[in-house]
Amino acid sequence: MKQLATVYRYIAGGILALLVLLFASPLAQAQVPRELLPWLESPQAWQRDTNGPVLSLGKKGQFDDDHIFAPMVALENGRFTLWHCGSTGTVAERVFQLGMSLSSDGRNFTRDSRSPVFRFGKDLQSVLTPTLLRNPDGSTLRENGKLRIWFSATDFTDKSGRHTLHEASSMDGHTWSKPSPVLLEGVYAPSIIKIGKRYQMWYTDVSGTPWVIRQADSTDGIKWRVFPDPVIKLNQAWEKENLFYPTVIKIDDAYLMWYGSYWTERPQTTALGLAVSVDGLKWYKHSHNPVYRPDPARPWESNYTTSQSIMRLPDGSLRIWYASRKKPPFLNKYFAINTAIWNKPKPALLESKTDPIASVPTEPAAFEKWQAGSREKLRKMLGIPEKRGPLNAEKRGQFEWDGIVIEKWVFTSEAGSRVPAVLYRPKKPPGKMPAIVLTYGHGGSKSQWYYNFSGQLYAQMGLAALAIDPMGEEERHEDGHLGTRAHDHKSVSDRADKAGRLVMGKMLFDSMRGIDFLMERDDIDHDRIGVAGNSLGGAKAGWLAAVEPRIKMSIVSGWAFQNIGLRTKYCTSLPNQRMREMLTWPEYLALAAPDCAVKIMNGDADWVIDREDDKSAWKGMDKSVNRAAGIYEKLGAPGKIETWYETEGGHRPYIAYKEALEWIHKHLGTPAMTLEQIRALPTVNSGDYCDKNGVELERHYGTDLHSRGATLPDMGIRLIPREKLSCLKPDELGNDDFTIEAWLKQIEATEVSAEE
Repeated sequence: MKQLATVYRYIAGGILALLVLLFASPLAQAQVPRELLPWLESPQAWQRDTNGPVLSLGKKGQFDDDHIFAPMVALENGRFTLWHCGSTGTVAERVFQLGMSLSSDGRNFTRDSRSPVFRFGKDLQSVLTPTLLRNPDGSTLRENGKLRIWFSATDFTDKSGRHTLHEASSMDGHTWSKPSPVLLEGVYAPSIIKIGKRYQMWYTDVSGTPWVIRQADSTDGIKWRVFPDPVIKLNQAWEKENLFYPTVIKIDDAYLMWYGSYWTERPQTTALGLAVSVDGLKWYKHSHNPVYRPDPARPWESNYTTSQSIMRLPDGSLRIWYASRKKPPFLNKYFAINTAIWNKPKPALLESKTDPIASVPTEPAAFEKWQAGSREKLRKMLGIPEKRGPLNAEKRGQFEWDGIVIEKWVFTSEAGSRVPAVLYRPKKPPGKMPAIVLTYGHGGSKSQWYYNFSGQLYAQMGLAALAIDPMGEEERHEDGHLGTRAHDHKSVSDRADKAGRLVMGKMLFDSMRGIDFLMERDDIDHDRIGVAGNSLGGAKAGWLAAVEPRIKMSIVSGWAFQNIGLRTKYCTSLPNQRMREMLTWPEYLALAAPDCAVKIMNGDADWVIDREDDKSAWKGMDKSVNRAAGIYEKLGAPGKIETWYETEGGHRPYIAYKEALEWIHKHLGTPAMTLEQIRALPTVNSGDYCDKNGVELERHYGTDLHSRGATLPDMGIRLIPREKLSCLKPDELGNDDFTIEAWLKQIEATEVSAEE
């Protein structure tokens, strides 16, 4: 393969590398999540602690007498095992196999006489760049007593350059299972860690040029889901031609990636850069890259220091093993394997620079100024319009249903975007009603069963509940389809972002316009408006608590305020990543203080949100909520933010649980029901309710763990047929006023007009 061969041969020429001070200035630092700063603000202090290579080419006639690279190292029971790829013969003839060496200190290795211990494809396929399954810190992780490795394989005589990912396992490191069938195409130099129950892989994509680094994840290490966008691309001055050899570990809240590239300042040379991340997807590169460079004073590694393995040792230090190359003429693809240590890998910073709540003042006037400024920055980042036109609300009728009234409306959110909505309310409210705006999850809309249920439930308790179709669903879908998730296509996200509007910002703005609608009504208590939503709807309810000063209560169901929330869909990951460049999670949560009471409700077995399925999402979020709760308390509002978990509960509509109703009663009021009456309500299983009402649940969520296992208040609520909730006339469905495409064209035209 022409591109892959480039890694092994020297690159002539080059230009003087520019020192990119991207993260060195105070302004730029503000755009990096705070917990990453310790890894970016200081040079790395790797110390070479050997007088020569830890492993050299084999003796003449051995399998690795011409080429040696790709160390893979395990530390178990005080013994280091190093596997390496080696081959013999000319470049054109090379076929790499796996050798093994042992050491008691990680620096002095003795070859195992049984090498090579692993080969592939009848000695035609090369075993390349293997990686062990590791814990987040890079230490060895066995499963069922076995070592697991993944490796890239190729036939260098095949002009197609095809590279494939395979897996093998071993109990003792020298007797390996038969390699698996192809798991992925185009994979080179994988790096895999397991966090909780999820495998995370970063690898060099060699299927095109220039090479980039991609990320994939898996629940078993066999079936991999590749994220569509590269996570690391060429964009620093020192990097030339391609990126390769990612090695990823995680320490505390920081993912750390060392990766290789050709070095523009020094021709025929490779070096290592460092990038850091809070989610493994969006990475920030060190301003002083390359952080690990060849040493001309050491002839055996004067030109290459890449193809590396890194782990955190028991004493907290980091050790790297890497392949090296001496100066031209390059007779060997790689010449030796070397090592270095970093004794104190986490530079200390002042507590004020890393404290996740440090920027939040607690004196009321200062807090209000900070809150207003932060909200303005977030609204601008989200692309929420500053100006709002008339709603032009048009009533489309109403009907009665089991003692409540459902009003049907259409109102204008913005130019080119009209919103169908229904308002559930008591038939005879005793006075001005508290109100809740419902926010929807992926595929949700006003006809979805648990929003239909919740709207009726709130109305029977004496509140008004506004349910609007989100962008791309039901009557805001060109064909009127439900559950489309049309808003989260990459093309939609990219087009909106390019026009200065994020999809999340649009969905929030529509909900804000729903609040505007409520504020125009005389029968609504304008000082008692809240929001409630599940899943993506929970994310929206959290955002509204942060940026919308008019709401007094938010119920966030099926969502977590933790970095795991960055590893989601476009509509949530993109705004969360950008928010985290401005604020920490505790600061974000504190934006709702002191007026908005926030209850965050989850099932502690909800692997849809707790993606590692190890409760780390909840532990991390609880820390953030506790820090934000301290701000609430200092501002005179103790007890107004809290988390709640259902034991062994999954992804369920907690906005309709009795615990949610109690929160509503406390912070908005329930005019038709006392607290004692709420607590005394009988319950019904959600699966039984759906079966009785003919609701067909989605396969992914229609399980006892998730939607079928919810415990709902039983008030005799009947599901309202979809057609009764329809707000549009037959000839309006698919009109430009209601579709995603029309909105995108409108904002794109507005952006072009503004530029002109």
